[in-house]
Amino acid sequence: MTRTTGYAGIDKRFVASLIDGIILNIVGFIIVGRSPAELTTPDIKLGMYLILITIISWVYYAVLESCSMQGTFGKRVVGIIVTNIQGNKISFGKATGRYFAKSIGFLFWIGAFFVAAMIPSTAQDTSLYGYLILALFIIGLLVAIIGYSMAAYTQEKQALHDIIARCYVVNGRGQSSSISWKPIVVMAIAVLVSKGIFLLVPEPQNSAPTSADTSTGSVQESVKPTDSPPPTSTPEVTPTPETSTVSSIFGELTPASSGTYPSTNGVWELEFAAGVNQHQAVLSMSGDSGIMVVNAPNNPQGGSYKIWQTMRLRQSSKGLVIVGENPTDVDTNKPNDTYVTDNILIRVVEANKPPTFRNISVNSDNSIVESPVLANFKGYPIIGIKMESSSSQKTDVLIKEVNKDSPAAKADLRAGDIIRSVNGTTVSNVSDAQSKIRYSLLFSTINLEINRGGENLSIEVSPECCVTQEQLNQEQSASPASPASP
Repeated sequence: MTRTTGYAGIDKRFVASLIDGIILNIVGFIIVGRSPAELTTPDIKLGMYLILITIISWVYYAVLESCSMQGTFGKRVVGIIVTNIQGNKISFGKATGRYFAKSIGFLFWIGAFFVAAMIPSTAQDTSLYGYLILALFIIGLLVAIIGYSMAAYTQEKQALHDIIARCYVVNGRGQSSSISWKPIVVMAIAVLVSKGIFLLVPEPQNSAPTSADTSTGSVQESVKPTDSPPPTSTPEVTPTPETSTVSSIFGELTPASSGTYPSTNGVWELEFAAGVNQHQAVLSMSGDSGIMVVNAPNNPQGGSYKIWQTMRLRQSSKGLVIVGENPTDVDTNKPNDTYVTDNILIRVVEANKPPTFRNISVNSDNSIVESPVLANFKGYPIIGIKMESSSSQKTDVLIKEVNKDSPAAKADLRAGDIIRSVNGTTVSNVSDAQSKIRYSLLFSTINLEINRGGENLSIEVSPECCVTQEQLNQEQSASPASPASP
């Protein structure tokens, strides 16, 4: 080896890799038009970028290491070169083999990406996919770490890819100080072609997150159905005008049919990923309107914060959706301009079966992310009273009993009060009053017009969660004379 002064140490190779990594990151920025780190969603854009940057990296390493330079720009800076076992310049084919041997670990990560991208949108249990993705990622990481660290303890300072390609990385001397312009031209052409190809890739409509996207952040406090915003922050959900609107995610939105209301009415506990953070929420729906309180990690400061949103049930070309509006901080009762509203796509609506939810959100780069939602139906709001008819015609609704420490007790409702109306609508029997209370909204208030000893009063009650469907079924099978207890 007349042109060398010994095998290159891992310290020089590490510095050279850092320099080459910076160069390739700049190339990636040129191709994408922004930081490649912003491509976090496993969609066609990210897939194409991974393919293009792999090709560019191959051209960069194979061309520069097989030309008269015998090394990348990073290697030239620290004064090391790549040779064959005879100490001569390697061929383009050998340089190609060396590069792809170096990328064995990366191939496992590409496999993890494709597994994540192929998760069915209707899959309710994604844990098996998650384990496979994690296994591929760990295997790729171990291969990369072990493969590169071999350069520190092998006799001839060879990493795994050097051994596979039968090459050495050595300290060079007698190299030309000039840099050949031909490989630079090849690189420039490759970058420009890659950028043109990337620009032709259409923007995705929706996609599933990778395992990194679904990794959970630390949530210090979960949202519970009994949690409620301060009285000053309770939103008023008003009937929605029967008009069409246009959503950037779902396209045209039209009013949902009243026949779809039973599938979403009630209180739901939800858990879903938004980016790298896990969100917990309580959704309360009544008809085509609702309220959702979300507990989100407060990164990077730590802790968590709560957001409430008004929710609207709508019909779209993608099916039935629940669209979030006006995110507001629960603690300050002020609009939160940084929180991205949550939108829920209802994948399955079948008779006597709960729907399957998918959370749809928009990243800062306008890419659309679709992620599974773990949904648990809790039941319907209650205020803690038992009612019965107080007349033979069953037209008066009498409060028979008020449960201790219930919302009704806290609002000073009393046994003997007669309910005249619920939220401005006159009630004519127990079933009517029970239904209106049951289909009210958690986190809001119920206005009851009552008569107490001949005096008409207006009382507001904040309902709590929840009476279950099983309890309602038991009530329906009870005798008509049994008091109802919403």
